[in-house]
Amino acid sequence: MLIKFSSEQSADFVMLHVAAEQLLSMMGHGGSTEGSVSGEALNSALSSLTSTIESEPEAPAYDNVDEQDSADDWQEDDVGEEPEPVTVSARAAPLVNMLRKAKEADGYVMWRPE
Repeated sequence: MLIKFSSEQSADFVMLHVAAEQLLSMMGHGGSTEGSVSGEALNSALSSLTSTIESEPEAPAYDNVDEQDSADDWQEDDVGEEPEPVTVSARAAPLVNMLRKAKEADGYVMWRPE
């Protein structure tokens, strides 16, 4: 399942459910595949997400290697090199940018299953 993030201040983007759920939990909105933040909740969500990322900037995006493999859906090439793990900070970058732009414009960020 995909989760679509939307805001009037940024382009929409989608994430796999596993990645989105992890980031939503860091924002304090875990367990909700549909929702929105605005106003003071937007400030709180951005603060929670960025502080969690800053405490572990190079942490892998998933604790379970099987989740990482299925979420990234990479294809092994002829050489057989292993892909580099995606960090939480890299995975969260589009959402952090969207939250910041929405905060600056006193806007909102919404998410829902796609």
